[in-house]
Amino acid sequence: MNKTKITVSNLVPDQIVQAGYKRRFLNVDANRFLGFKYNGLWFKDLKSLKEFIGVKNLKEIEFEAGRLEGGSVTAEFRNVEEGYLWGAYLWNGAFRVGTSADRLVLG
Repeated sequence: MNKTKITVSNLVPDQIVQAGYKRRFLNVDANRFLGFKYNGLWFKDLKSLKEFIGVKNLKEIEFEAGRLEGGSVTAEFRNVEEGYLWGAYLWNGAFRVGTSADRLVLG
C-alpha cells in the first residue's frame, strides 16, 4: 500500500491531519487545515499562494512577504477536539509553531 506523506505542499482545506511540533516528545493533535493566510488573504493551497506572490519555494515566499511588508504567512488550523484556532508561521524557510519556533510536524 502506497501512502502519500502529508506535507505543507499537499495540504487542502478541510483535511484533518495530525499537526503540531516535536520538542523532546511529539506533541500533535487532530486538526482541520483551513488554508494559508497572507496579508489578510486566504489561499486554499501552497501552490496558489506561490503563484499569487510569484515565487517557487518557501524561502522565496518569506523573502517577498517581508520585502513587500505584507505581514506573516501562516498555515491555519482548527483543533478538532477543542475547537481553538492556531497558525504555524513561516520563518527561516519552514513553517514553525510557538515562541520557540519548533518546526511544524504533520502526520
